[in-house]
Amino acid sequence: MNKLIKKILIIRFSSLGDIVLSFSLLSTIKENHPEAVIHYLTGEKYYTLLQLNSNINLILYSKSYNRNELREYVKKGVYDVIVDLHKNPLSYYCTIFSGTKVLRLKKDNLKKFLLVNFKLNLLKDVTPVFLKYINSCKQFFRLDDNSFRISELNFSKVPLIKDKYIVIAPCSRHFTKTYPYKRFEQIIKSISDYKIALVSDNVSNETALCAQLAEHSKNIINYSGKLNYKSLSNVIYFSKLIICNDSGILHLAEAFGKKVVSLFGSTVKEFGFYPQMKSTVIFENNLLKCRPCSHIGKNYCPRKHFKCMEDISNAKVISEINNYLNIDEES
Repeated sequence: MNKLIKKILIIRFSSLGDIVLSFSLLSTIKENHPEAVIHYLTGEKYYTLLQLNSNINLILYSKSYNRNELREYVKKGVYDVIVDLHKNPLSYYCTIFSGTKVLRLKKDNLKKFLLVNFKLNLLKDVTPVFLKYINSCKQFFRLDDNSFRISELNFSKVPLIKDKYIVIAPCSRHFTKTYPYKRFEQIIKSISDYKIALVSDNVSNETALCAQLAEHSKNIINYSGKLNYKSLSNVIYFSKLIICNDSGILHLAEAFGKKVVSLFGSTVKEFGFYPQMKSTVIFENNLLKCRPCSHIGKNYCPRKHFKCMEDISNAKVISEINNYLNIDEES
């Protein structure tokens, strides 16, 4: 079977974290099939992110996710195998009746639904998403390595920031995955010996939040909405510490093996997006019966108390951050 695998298509349309978590699979496939050509079908927004990964030979995308154009890419590619890591109606449309072997991700949507809505946990044997990706095609590719990989990505290794600094990514797409603004304000005010690089996506609510936070310290470099994926990777790669929510920044930071302090609200480890590095410190409230209230996050707290975030001790978060920075400074 190994000799027959010459050309592979990976499909993952979004988003930042999900795509970064596919990098371990790409490395594993390339090690086992070094001569294989790998194409990656994605959304236009993530084209430059995937350019960082040298395991990919060609990146395919269509503006506005034109399904007929995407389907034509699949048809003309003449692939030996397609690995569908998205498994949504669009990926089905692109690949069905293609005449090519298609391996699809197992999503466990029913189990997630039962956990969110009835608190029936059938996901106790937690499988991280990066490993779900590997498992989706493990037998076909004869992969025997299930380990999480540090990624070697292509971007400038000349630091953009010359001073010693940390990264804070205070935003998330959803309210219930976002640590409260006042808490980040307190964290920023507690840090004196390091520059702070604020990063976020280029959307109005996130840039506005970062602009507000930037007012609380002269040590802040506000990169909110200003970095492409190469520059973002550079800023994360050379930082001493990353502080973030359950977001794509968490997974990009771990892909570089960085020290991370992560704040989890409504989402839980059973969904597979839990940190993989032993060095990562997670703060979360495991005592709430209402958690999780969603598998992706909500724009409001259904119980109107937001205890999943509000009950996290910010004093302990600040202590963890400063203890690490002090130890790092002494070493």
